[in-house]
Amino acid sequence: MTRAQRTEGPVIDIHCHRECAPAAELMKAAAADAGKVALGHGNATTRRVNERQLAAIKPKMDLLDVRLADMDAMGVDVQAVAIAVYQYYYWADAELGSKVSRLMNEEIVEATAKHADRFAPLGTVPLQDTEAAVRELRYLATELGMRGIEIGTHVEGEEISSARLDPFWAEVDRLGVVVVIHTQGTTHAARLQGHNFVNIIGHPFEATLAQAHLIFNGVIDRHPGLKILVVHGGGYLPAYAGRIDHGWRAREDISEGVPQQPGGYLRNFYFDTMVFETDQLRFLVDRYGADHVLLGTDYPYDMGDDDPLALIGATPGLTQEQIDLISGGNAARLLGLA
Repeated sequence: MTRAQRTEGPVIDIHCHRECAPAAELMKAAAADAGKVALGHGNATTRRVNERQLAAIKPKMDLLDVRLADMDAMGVDVQAVAIAVYQYYYWADAELGSKVSRLMNEEIVEATAKHADRFAPLGTVPLQDTEAAVRELRYLATELGMRGIEIGTHVEGEEISSARLDPFWAEVDRLGVVVVIHTQGTTHAARLQGHNFVNIIGHPFEATLAQAHLIFNGVIDRHPGLKILVVHGGGYLPAYAGRIDHGWRAREDISEGVPQQPGGYLRNFYFDTMVFETDQLRFLVDRYGADHVLLGTDYPYDMGDDDPLALIGATPGLTQEQIDLISGGNAARLLGLA
């Protein structure tokens, strides 16, 4: 097993998941009433594979010996662990969404406290209601001591850059919490049915759309201090920023309301290492800086990376300083970990 050599500091995984069982039980009846399926979009084959995978990874979803043993095998010292993406529950009404967000936040803090040196819990907020989201954000940051949250790329089709959510982003900025943006399914399911396109193409595409809206709707310009990490290497936009920059220079309908070249705003984002290829990881480092790339595994899913240090170690030209930043230094800084 190839491993990157580290000089100091823990290896921190910024991208991993855990299911909150009490919340799942609470929401089961509500999900049935709303016609929501936790396994998401896809054809019959994809649904069967998802069912089989969820059954197989159930022991890994718990913060028990299985998860800790896997972390040790991967060389991961700390997980910044968040809920599974099918537990955003943005489809619920504001009251139910608030209740289940509070339940999950308190439950994950309590569970991770048993191994406080190995886990940094990330919270969730009910984005379907702005006031409730701000209220829960304040609670988890100030009362529970959580240093970050995970959110989806949209709220039941509504952009996370919506003007309605301006107070939420302002409070995120004020509190200084990290926001991990993780895709949940796709808004273009009809064309992504076969071959699990929902995941392998839809997820990075949704991340691309979310970033573009955050840039072009002015969220990043209004709040340049936001600490936003986009998983799966940021999707497609970081690798093809030249097109939006050319459009910004060529057309006033693209540049309207965007005071700076849009590709430049991408340097405000952070990206994880879930890109599978060394040349893509090297591109992110060269283009956006080693201080904006963080180790991620997508544990415990089959589309994850169970040897994340191997990718970093095999990436040519990285200095030891860059390796240290990517493998844990950046996450420690953003999350305020010792």
